Amino acid sequence: MFLSHLIVFLILLLLALVYYRLALQFNIVDKPNHRSSHTQVTVRGGGILFPFAVLLWWMANDFLNTWMVLGMVWIAAISLLDDIYTLSRKIRFGVQILALSMAFYDLGVFEQVQWIGLPALYFVCLGIINAINFMDGINGITGLYGLVFFGTILAINQYMPVFDPSLIYYVILSLSIFMIFNFRKRALMFAGDIGSISLAFLMIYILVQFYLVVHTWTIIVLLAVYGVDVAATMIERKWRGEKLGEPHRRHLYQLMVNQLKVNHVNIAMAFAFIQAIINFALFIIPDSYPSPIQASGILLALVVLYLLIKTSIWKKLHTP
Repeated sequence: MFLSHLIVFLILLLLALVYYRLALQFNIVDKPNHRSSHTQVTVRGGGILFPFAVLLWWMANDFLNTWMVLGMVWIAAISLLDDIYTLSRKIRFGVQILALSMAFYDLGVFEQVQWIGLPALYFVCLGIINAINFMDGINGITGLYGLVFFGTILAINQYMPVFDPSLIYYVILSLSIFMIFNFRKRALMFAGDIGSISLAFLMIYILVQFYLVVHTWTIIVLLAVYGVDVAATMIERKWRGEKLGEPHRRHLYQLMVNQLKVNHVNIAMAFAFIQAIINFALFIIPDSYPSPIQASGILLALVVLYLLIKTSIWKKLHTP
């Protein structure tokens, strides 16, 4: 197993190096603008490693779960095109729904979930995809958060063998290589939409697979830190009368980077660390999953923490 994982690591590392050169050559780069949290031109689309890791897993495991892999290919391809050309929102959402449908078919969702619950499932999954994409704005945050999520899934799989561990290992390898280029003060590559959305697609696939076994919404706290930041920021923007579809810099991590000038890496580590503590306390120590009361308590505590930090930031910014 070690040798096979080493080979996969080397293949993905080679792919990362080749893509880096090609992206520079063909100008697939992210140029800073008024809402960016970086100041230098950086290669975009480094998250291409994530779908390639899934393809390597698929080939190494006798082409299992082909419908999920096809969904990954669709969503990764349209996200890469969006990184390069900027596509219509309708096209992006249409392909995301198609990809989710393929993943659901692969998992047997249409046989196990009543039709009345399917719209809610699609709504939640589309929300997760776009929330993770929104949060991909500073160096290291996507890679670290992804490592916490998939590392927790590996730990859960020890007492509840639901998931294919080889898929999780392949994804972790791709995240580790991406971090070499991204988890630094001056990132060499960003994940891009292909990275954040492909990773979100994989997280959804795992969460839905988990849900079909345990049948409780509380497993969503595996993404609680991201979820609270995105939801609370959207509520704040709506309260201010802002259009939710317009670019902004109101996420908590954006305020800390842009207004307080906190280092990207430190914020990324803080977000990942808080999520890791939650996962450890609710999933790993008890060898179980949280009850509705526990999950609600964690979400409420995160909302309070979010409000306290954000209020403190606004006071600092507006104090003469």
